[in-house]
Amino acid sequence: MHLSIQLEPTSSSFEIPVQYNYLVQSAIYQALSRDVRGFFHDVGFEHRRRRLKLFTFSRLMGKSVFIREREMLRFEGPVTLVVSSPIRQFCSSLATGLLKLGNMVIGSTVLRVTMVQISEPEVEGNSIDVRMLSPTVVYSTMTKYDGSKYTCYFAPGEPEFEELTWRNLARKYQILTQSDPPDTPAFSIEVKGNPKLSILKYKGTVIKGYICFLKLSGPQPLLQVAIDAGLGAKNSQGFGCLVPDKPVPAREVYL
Repeated sequence: MHLSIQLEPTSSSFEIPVQYNYLVQSAIYQALSRDVRGFFHDVGFEHRRRRLKLFTFSRLMGKSVFIREREMLRFEGPVTLVVSSPIRQFCSSLATGLLKLGNMVIGSTVLRVTMVQISEPEVEGNSIDVRMLSPTVVYSTMTKYDGSKYTCYFAPGEPEFEELTWRNLARKYQILTQSDPPDTPAFSIEVKGNPKLSILKYKGTVIKGYICFLKLSGPQPLLQVAIDAGLGAKNSQGFGCLVPDKPVPAREVYL
C-alpha cells in the first residue's frame, strides 16, 4: 500500500538539512496513533533475532536547490512524500493522523498536508520494471583479521547485491505470511541505466545506497513484497522505497 502525501510550505519556500532522513522518519512516527507508533518504533516484527519495521519512504520530491556552504536544501513550493507498507493498520493510522493534524513537522519546518492519496499497486506476472524513490541499500557486516567489524556495501549489478536482496525479501515474506517464499521462477535483478551512488548520514552513521532503475524478476508474491515493503535494508530509515516505472493496475483505497 502506498501513501502519496502532498505537502505545502507556509511561505513560498523552506529549508531543511540535506541529511533529513531522521527528521522525516520522526515526522511519520509523530503522525501515528500512540499504539501503532509504540509498536513500530519500539518493537517491530521479529525474525531470527532481527527486527524489521516493514515500512519505507521516499526522498522529498519537489524543486530544490542545494546550499553547499550550509549543507541545506531549499525547496521551492510544494513537495511530495511517498510512504509505503504492507501493513494496513500502519497506513490507516498514518493517513488518519496526517489528516487530523493537518500538518507535518519536519525538523523545525511546518508543512501543510493538502492531500493524502492511498493506492495499492499490484504486480502482475513474474517481472516488473521499477524506479527507486529513495536509495536502495544492500550490505553485509564483515569481520577483520583483528576481530573488528566493518560494513561492506554492494552496488546493483554485483552478485552479492542480488543474493542479499533476495534474502531480505524472503525474510519480509516469511514475516507477512508465516511461510517460506516460493522459489520459482528464479529471482533476478537486471540493472537499467547507470545507478547513482548516494552517500547519506542517518543519526551520524554513513550509509551508501543507489538510486536506479531495475527490472525485478521472480515469484509474483515476492515482487509484491518489494513494492509494498521496500527493496534492500534500512527501509524505515528512508531507504529502498520504489514504484513501478510504468503504470500498473492500482486501486484507490478508502480507509
